[in-house]
Order: sequence, then structure tokens, then C-alpha cells
Amino acid sequence: MTDSAPGVEMLDVFDDLGCHLGVKSRGAVHQAGDWHRVFHCQIAAIRNDVPVLVLQRRSNEKAAFPGLLDLSAAGHLAAGETPLDGVRELDEELGVSPSRDKLLLLGERRLVDDSGEGRLNKEITSVFLLRDDRPLTDYVLQTTEVDAVFDAPIEDLLTLFAGDVSTIELAGVEHAGSENMGEVSVRASLADFVPGQNYWVTLFIMCGRFLRGERPLAI
Repeated sequence: MTDSAPGVEMLDVFDDLGCHLGVKSRGAVHQAGDWHRVFHCQIAAIRNDVPVLVLQRRSNEKAAFPGLLDLSAAGHLAAGETPLDGVRELDEELGVSPSRDKLLLLGERRLVDDSGEGRLNKEITSVFLLRDDRPLTDYVLQTTEVDAVFDAPIEDLLTLFAGDVSTIELAGVEHAGSENMGEVSVRASLADFVPGQNYWVTLFIMCGRFLRGERPLAI
């Protein structure tokens, strides 16, 4: 990692072919629309014989997609980090600290959108799955990043994203790991999720296969 001012997040940047170009601050990367690396991890679990995904609700303090439902943990990879180094995001956001060999790499995904952080967001995303059946009450949420976690049955998610229903009910825990922890229930529509319908549906299907022990898996 190159030297930077204290507190400035530095990211590796890449060209369209994935060749490393150098290092820039996160703010400069988003303003210039540079390709940069991101870590995604989706936690899957079995609750009372029902396959579920653990979704986080992003804090309203977030610049990108505040208050929306997102996959379990996500974050930028700092300059010099490898995709598996992103496992720290699970600990930082959720208080979950798995060994690296528990993470299953689905593959790499490229995304271009307007996340709200700058002119253009261009991500090279390494996508991982993790099986973790601990109850949501055992999570410790980073309040500036996540305000609640929910168990979302995979079949309900697929029904919602297929357009067969307009909302589904999700049960979860808000402020987990703090004295303000409490149960929460919401009715969620497609508008309550971070955009990316095709990505979401592929993730739901792959998580179902993952929990059944089926292969191959890919994103």
C-alpha cells in the first residue's frame, strides 16, 4: 500500500482488462469512475429446516444505498489486499470471524452503477458464500454500517423477485450486540433491496444449491 494521509482509504485501480494501473484514494476513484476491487459475502443458514439468507439493512448514515437491504457483508478491498482479505468485513460489520477456508468463492462479477459516492462506480467484485447457522442475536453490528439483520427464506425471495408477490415479511434483529437490541419485522418489496435483480436471483439460486451440497456453483 502506498503512503497516504491518516484516515484516507487507498484503493488499487485497474483498466478495462483488469491490469493494475496504480493506487488512488477512494474519493478520487469514485469521482474518476475507476475500476476497483470489492468483497461480497453472502451468509446462508438453515433455520428450522428452512434455507435462509442473512441480509443486512444498511445504515441510514451510508452514502451508498442508505436504509436498503443488502447481502450479508460487503466492502472495498484496500490497496494491496487480496479478495480473501475482505473477510475482515464480516468481523467489522457483523462480529463474525470465520476462518478463510470456510469461505467459498463463487467467482468475480463486474458492476457499473451510480452508488451515490461519486460520478460513477465501477467494481470488480469477488463474491463468496459462507454457511453460518448462529442465531441473529449472536451478531454484533457496526452501527455506522448496519442497523439490522434479517433471516430471508430463499423460496420467499425467489417468489418476490419473480413478481409473484409484491412483498414478503422478514423477521430479524436490530442493533444486535448492543443494549438496544430487539426483534424487528418488516414487509419488504423489491424497492427495499440494493438494485441488481439478476445478481440477486443468481445469488438466491446458488445459495440454495450451496446449502443442499450441490455443485457446480458460480456467479
